[in-house]
Amino acid sequence: MPLFELHAHTSECDIAAHATAAELVRLYHAAGYSGMVITDHYFAQFYKWFADELVGRSHREIMARRLKGYYEARNEGEKLGFTVLPGAEVRFDKSPYGINDFLVYGCDEEFFLTAPRLNALTSLEELRAVLPENACVVLAHPFRMKMTVIDPAPLFGIEAYNGLTEPFRNGMAEAYAEFYGKAMTAGSDCHHRDHACKGGIRTDRAIRTPRDLTDVLRSGDYTLYRG
Repeated sequence: MPLFELHAHTSECDIAAHATAAELVRLYHAAGYSGMVITDHYFAQFYKWFADELVGRSHREIMARRLKGYYEARNEGEKLGFTVLPGAEVRFDKSPYGINDFLVYGCDEEFFLTAPRLNALTSLEELRAVLPENACVVLAHPFRMKMTVIDPAPLFGIEAYNGLTEPFRNGMAEAYAEFYGKAMTAGSDCHHRDHACKGGIRTDRAIRTPRDLTDVLRSGDYTLYRG
C-alpha cells in the first residue's frame, strides 16, 4: 500500500532544515512513497530569515518565496511521477495557543499566493474562515515540550505520530485524539536527510491534488505509518 508523507520541511524555506526539496523527493520516491506535502513553516520567523529577499516585494511575491521549497519539490516530483502538494505549518504571531503549530492541508498554490498572511491571524476560527471548505487543520506534535494543551474542538485532527517526537509523547497525542474523537495523522517532520521516511499515511486511494488528500483524510480510508 503506497505511503504519503504529511509533514516535511525544505532547506529552501527553513534555515533549520538541511535537505533540499529535490533531495527529499528523491529520498521519498526511492523509499516507496507515492507523494508528500511540503509543510514549510508559516510564521513570523520566516520573514526574519529571508528579510533581505523580501524587501520591496508584493504580498504575492512574498508568498511565492514562501513556496520556493514546494516549487522545487514539485519540479523534481514531475520528473519521477511523484506527487508533491503545497501545505503549511502555521504558528500565529499573537496566539491564545502559545507556540503551538497547526498543519494545513487541502489548499492549492493559488490559495497560498492570495490569502491573507495566515500567521497574522489570531485564532483557529479565523484560520478556518479563510481556508477552502474542505481544508483540514491538524495540531502538530501536541505534547512536544512547551506546547499548550488546547480544546481541540475547532480542529479536524491531531498529529498522533511525529517522527521527531519521543514515543511517550506520541502516545499521549494518540490518547488525546482518541479521547476527543479526532482524526489522527502521522508525519516524519523531516528537517534532515536522516529524518526522512519515518512517518505518513498508507492508502490505496490515489492522491494527486490537495482535494484528493483531504477527501482521504475525511474518509478515514488510511492507516498511520509510524516509521
